[in-house]
Amino acid sequence: MNVVSFATCLLIASTGTALAQSAPAERPTLDCADFSKRTDEAELIKRFGKENVVRGKLDGAEGETVPGTIVYPKDPARRLEISWWETGKRRGLAGITVKDRSAWLVRTPGAARSTIGLGAGLDEVEAANQKPFQLNGFGWDYGGYGMGWKGGRLDHMAGGCSLSARFNPDPKVKGKALDKVSGDKELASSDPALRAVKPSLSSITIGWPEK
Repeated sequence: MNVVSFATCLLIASTGTALAQSAPAERPTLDCADFSKRTDEAELIKRFGKENVVRGKLDGAEGETVPGTIVYPKDPARRLEISWWETGKRRGLAGITVKDRSAWLVRTPGAARSTIGLGAGLDEVEAANQKPFQLNGFGWDYGGYGMGWKGGRLDHMAGGCSLSARFNPDPKVKGKALDKVSGDKELASSDPALRAVKPSLSSITIGWPEK
């Protein structure tokens, strides 16, 4: 092998190694069809492994905490928070929440691999829903929560579950622009004042009714 060929081989090998090292890890996907309201903690242990399922306190409404289950508690990118209708027995699945730095994507109706994840903006969520939707103004206990998908695609999740979401405004936005979309009121996702504060998804929950 001559010097040029040898150098070329080294370049190809090193480039391939660099690409392999820089390739992003595939994000895990949460699908309503994989769970049901009959799912219990024992089933989660079978699915995720005993070492990855622990009991803990979850954030509830208005500053309260509730007993729940945490999947992958030591791995922020894979963490899931599980709430139950029967909290003492950890059964009767109420909801699975993706929040903070979790990388989970949530499967949405439509194309075979359509998903949404944390950080998605209004345009992306509207596209998943196929129409505008409503959310609360920011800056209070229920601020930023979606208030209904208005009969859009996200109202028809697989597996009998529902999808709820919370948005946060861009932290760089201050003053009058934020004041216009803050407080106890409902806003349309198409509202120019809302779009001016560049909201993005900060939490996603798939949930099931108690009965």
